[in-house]
Amino acid sequence: MNPREYQKNKDKKTDMKKPNGYLLHEGITTSGAPFVAIATMHSNNAKTGDMVQIWFILRDVHPVQAVKDGLDASTICSGCPFASGNGCYVTTAHAPLAIWKAFHRGNYPTLNPSGYRAAFGGRKIRFGAYGNPSLMPLAMVRAIAKVSAGWTGYFHDWRENPLAAQYAEFFMASTETESSRAQAEGLGFRYFHASPVKPENARECLSETHGIACAECKLCAGLAKSAQPSIWINPHGSGTAKALAVALARETNRL
Repeated sequence: MNPREYQKNKDKKTDMKKPNGYLLHEGITTSGAPFVAIATMHSNNAKTGDMVQIWFILRDVHPVQAVKDGLDASTICSGCPFASGNGCYVTTAHAPLAIWKAFHRGNYPTLNPSGYRAAFGGRKIRFGAYGNPSLMPLAMVRAIAKVSAGWTGYFHDWRENPLAAQYAEFFMASTETESSRAQAEGLGFRYFHASPVKPENARECLSETHGIACAECKLCAGLAKSAQPSIWINPHGSGTAKALAVALARETNRL
């Protein structure tokens, strides 16, 4: 075997030993529910591209049942009007359920900060593939972002979170109505606006207009991209019709 083939086989064996995800954090939501933050290392999501995906999932409740019971809206998805089956584009019976089951099988080793560079160095990160990334301690967000090659993130609890200004350095404030958009803008946050109505000064999501994956765009990085305009998207995904109805109702009621 020549040296090139030997190194190729060695690299392949090393890759095979790497886990497909890590447990990053275990915490308690403001309503007292235990949750876990899990990073999955690869994705075939065409819209986002191959980013590390970080998921926030209730530790002790089946993800599908959490949506049926409305627990997601008061815990991991606090502040999101699309939670509890009201138009969220995430199908909890798919990735969240598979990740929850894998966690309970013990498939995800704990990743300590000393391992962030090896795991996330040079990678693009999607904070909050499901759930509010503001559930993650700020020090952890900063450390992961620092070693990454860029990130995206959105948080819905920016109205009530006392650390919203710090999280806004990294994440977009999720908005759905003109009043919520104006409030986020008034606080100096960049926003990601999901609504049938496009704000005048926002840029439409480049995935929609140019087919550019989030991994390449990386504009949804909060105030780290402060020179860039905020982003607008028309609600999409499996719950589009319901999401549109919710967004329009909130717009009408000025929520």
